[in-house]
Amino acid sequence: MSFSDMVVGEKGLLVELRCNNLFNESTYTEITDYLSDHLSEWKSTGFIPVADAVSIFNLIDELSGGSRFWSEEVKLRVENAVIEIQEMICSLED
Repeated sequence: MSFSDMVVGEKGLLVELRCNNLFNESTYTEITDYLSDHLSEWKSTGFIPVADAVSIFNLIDELSGGSRFWSEEVKLRVENAVIEIQEMICSLED
């Protein structure tokens, strides 16, 4: 599964959130594993592939936007997820 599919694909994290108001922990783990696996490469080259960058932007934007339909548990989990992802991306500056 591509990174884009993990984020916005038919079974992607954002589709689950939008359509089912569910936070899929398994997909989220795949996303953070992918980011972790690629951060050092991106940092050393100074380049994030466009498809990955667009998926990251969509992910952060959608997670930050929230939803009034989510349960309190999902809202809290999304809030923690966006903070974690932002910290991972910000580590590229170090």
